[in-house]
Amino acid sequence: MPSLSTLLQYAYKKVDERDQGVCQHPGCCSSYKVDHHHIEFRSEARDRVACVENIVTLCQVHHHGKEGPHESALWREYWKQWQREKYPYYMSKIEQNELERLRLKRFIDQRILLRLDELEEKRRVWEECKIAV
Repeated sequence: MPSLSTLLQYAYKKVDERDQGVCQHPGCCSSYKVDHHHIEFRSEARDRVACVENIVTLCQVHHHGKEGPHESALWREYWKQWQREKYPYYMSKIEQNELERLRLKRFIDQRILLRLDELEEKRRVWEECKIAV
């Protein structure tokens, strides 16, 4: 299996192709000093570090500045919404944890079974659709 740094290089290459090396912040089209931002932070979703659907290109101003996701909860939520709209099949770490919890509770409640079925289907689509690195 390739190392994490190799997987990240492949993922960043695919993100650069998708974003064309340009900051994706609304109204910005800078290609100067662009970074790759992980929408679900690397520390929170270690299994999604090299996931193309979890990475967006931002210039340094919009990555680390006051309008950046590291400083502003508003922009953190904006990028999560962007991710949900662009990749509706993407299964967040929160959803994955919910799926695991519901699997354990599946025999207790019909509502849990319905939500579990919904998340199982999303997981199946996620596995089929996620961008290969």
